[in-house]
Amino acid sequence: MLSGASVAGAVLIGVPLGMLAFRSRKAEDPVFAVTSGLQTIPSLALFGLMIAPLAFLSREIPLLRTLGIRGVGNAPAIIALTLYGLLPIVRNTVVGLKSIGAGVLDACRGMGMSRRELLVLVQIPIALPIILTGLRITAVQTVGNAAVAALIGARGLGNFVFQGLGQAAPDLIVLGALPIVVLAVVVDRGMDALIRALRPGPKEEKAQ
Repeated sequence: MLSGASVAGAVLIGVPLGMLAFRSRKAEDPVFAVTSGLQTIPSLALFGLMIAPLAFLSREIPLLRTLGIRGVGNAPAIIALTLYGLLPIVRNTVVGLKSIGAGVLDACRGMGMSRRELLVLVQIPIALPIILTGLRITAVQTVGNAAVAALIGARGLGNFVFQGLGQAAPDLIVLGALPIVVLAVVVDRGMDALIRALRPGPKEEKAQ
């Protein structure tokens, strides 16, 4: 749940930011400066930075407290993981859109396509495998980083890992770490299969 919610948030924010950076050179540098800066912050520090502002907002706005948004727990973990996963999605969105040849775009405009039709029918489908590659990177790294979120009270497999470390209990560490590894591999292989299926061009014939 932590990983899925964070990746979904990173997609909803990162893809529009990538499109903005692609369309506006003035926006490109600030967008990459912010997302790159977030990526350089150690994950544990980023989790810690969420505690004070969310605790303040929860105290001042009762509705947030009712919704379960507090300084510790799942809310700061999801926000931090979302911010941490933006860069690969933003970068690959820009790279994917820039990879489309000018001749293709000119031909589409010559056919009378509007700017929206060009984006929806041509640019996004062609760039989609590259965008999904960024999503793949974000999804795999989020699965691993979600374990660290246990230190700020987020529920997840990381609880077993840190309990095992605190009690010098290898069985607890394995109980948490092994599913994390398996989940990361499953996510990686699943995204790889999806990217291969959506990549334009002739597909390899199945072996008879």
